[in-house]
This record gives sequence, structure tokens and C-alpha cells, in this order.
Amino acid sequence: MAHLSFEYSANLEPDLDLRDLCGHLRDAMTGSGVFPLGGIRVRGTRVDVSAVASGEDELAFIDMTLRMGMGRDEDVRVAVTETIYAAAEAWLKPRVGERPFALSLEVTEINSRFSEKRFNTIHKFLKSREATGG
Repeated sequence: MAHLSFEYSANLEPDLDLRDLCGHLRDAMTGSGVFPLGGIRVRGTRVDVSAVASGEDELAFIDMTLRMGMGRDEDVRVAVTETIYAAAEAWLKPRVGERPFALSLEVTEINSRFSEKRFNTIHKFLKSREATGG
């Protein structure tokens, strides 16, 4: 299981295809070899109300949070942190340009005792699609 959520300042929308960023980050998570495909979720949330640094309108941010299941050692968590951050940074740098911008990522582990996932048919869907070559 791995859920990557990011909040982004609304002033980025005119210049960035954030759906494309979601796909890029999903591909980075898949390519890491750490997360099963059926457990990956990437979602972005527009932040309409914020006060960034000194308050100028052109200041922008993306704040990412990766929540992943427990049990991976520290080296794996460090590698995942670097992989996802580097993927976001590489995608964003040419698109953000010289605009004042901040990118951040926090990785946390989900305590399985307090996490429920009983209703999920995505894994079944992926297996049936794989079996039929779709």
C-alpha cells in the first residue's frame, strides 16, 4: 500500500498539467519496485486559501505526503523518499522555471492496526486484466 497525496497552490493550475504529474509520480512509485501496483494511489488537492512566505501572489508550492504500509527497513524508506522526490523535482523544474516555488515530501508509515482496507476490488481487477492480456 502506498498513497501519495499532494496539496498544490491554486496559482499553479494555469501552467501545469497536474493530472500528468499524478501519472508521472505513479510511474515512479511503480518503477521503485517497492509497492504493488494495486496499492498505489496518487492524488492532488488544490489549495485555494493559503499564505506562502511573504505573501506575493506568484509564490507557489507542492507539499507531498506519502503514506505507506509498515515493515520496510530504513534503507528502503530512504530510497523511496529519494525516488519520489527526484521524480517530482525532475518533472517540475522545467515547468516551474524561475517562479518562486517550494517542493516538499514527508514519508510516513501507516500503522496496520489502525488501518482498514476490507473493500478493495482493484487487485482482483488487475489480476483478471493480466490473465486476459488486457
